Amino acid sequence: MCQNPAVNKRQRYLVRSEKQLAALAAAARQEIVDVLEQMGTVSVAELAAALGRPADALYFHLRALTRAGLVQNAGYRARRGGKEALYRTVAPELQLKYEPRDAANRKGVCAIVASMLRLANRDFGRSLQRGNVLVSGAHRELWSFRKVGRLSSAQVAKLNQRLKGLVQDICAPRGHGRLYAVTVVLTPLDHRNKVDRLAQPKQGTTRGRTEQ
Repeated sequence: MCQNPAVNKRQRYLVRSEKQLAALAAAARQEIVDVLEQMGTVSVAELAAALGRPADALYFHLRALTRAGLVQNAGYRARRGGKEALYRTVAPELQLKYEPRDAANRKGVCAIVASMLRLANRDFGRSLQRGNVLVSGAHRELWSFRKVGRLSSAQVAKLNQRLKGLVQDICAPRGHGRLYAVTVVLTPLDHRNKVDRLAQPKQGTTRGRTEQ
């Protein structure tokens, strides 16, 4: 669930209702939506293979996502001995609608972000444990970092352009390659202002040691 600059507004669906936000608070449903956005129209068997989970474990979540209006039945495909249902997201891209002044929206979005971070922690830990990843060099596959810095308005705009480029690279449709996840959180730290002010040295004084 991210905003891909290559996707036009008609192909983008804003997730904003309480019911939809609540549906995506479950990590398993976020995974389903992520894969459906990437793969397009697929059967439950194909979805299960991409997620590495049994197909029977997905039906409950697919029904919940369908009731919430985020996933839809895309018809059926003939197969030996019968037919199989196909599913897809309601639009090529689902994007969370942030409404900071709406308490219900804040609660729903924060629950989804918390779930995203749990997924990132789980996937990072499992990849590190398995050991079949590159952790250095040009083809490095495992990253984690947290940086804090002061940015001007122009620098924030530049950072947003870089993030949009990253999203476009990740979300570009493709049928081959290893499946990766990238989780990004950008947030101002205004809630630290009080602490920040206390940390500022008084005029005419210095803090810390000066190197000669």
